[in-house]
Amino acid sequence: MWVWLAVSFSALLHINAAYRGPQWQFYLFKPLTIVLLLATTLQFGHGDIYQQWIIAGLLCSVAGDIFLMLPKDKFVPGLTSFLLAHIVYSLAFWNELSGPIVWWLPALLMGAGIIVYLLLLPSLGRLALPVGVYIGVIIQMTWAAGEYWLTTRTGSGLAAFAGAMVFLVSDTLLALDRFRGRFRAATGSIMTTYYLAQSLLVVSVLLR
Repeated sequence: MWVWLAVSFSALLHINAAYRGPQWQFYLFKPLTIVLLLATTLQFGHGDIYQQWIIAGLLCSVAGDIFLMLPKDKFVPGLTSFLLAHIVYSLAFWNELSGPIVWWLPALLMGAGIIVYLLLLPSLGRLALPVGVYIGVIIQMTWAAGEYWLTTRTGSGLAAFAGAMVFLVSDTLLALDRFRGRFRAATGSIMTTYYLAQSLLVVSVLLR
């Protein structure tokens, strides 16, 4: 209970600082929130390979957070860090399948991904290929999480799928804000969904 209050408080402090300052609070609590989730996973996980993959994804996410919040925004290194995070999360999910996969889920997710990519494409310029690859990887990660839930019907699988879906929403909001025009509620919406997504992935470890 207390650890989730700490995570929520840390996330709230970061989001508040994004709008009102101070700057040190913005820089401190963005990665600290994920570090708290990482510590929770290390302390309460069961030491299996699934936990190890989620830990690796959280570490990549901390690196991505740091790159994206630097005064001189390192977007490509940040994108690469989160790309690696989604890959290792995918490995965690695919490793848990215990039955035949379904094909309607990737079809739906791919259709949504293509629509988002086409909306972004006119503004992407030289980032068209990296962003396209990133969208493909996160769609695949969400598919993997969905298969984990559909083939196991466990609480862990449901938390993983919910986390992946919320991550998809968060990254879509981030892309729209960055490439289609900024909006005031962007930071609050992006970071709330981002922290919720990562928290759900940690819950998927704790429910095993």
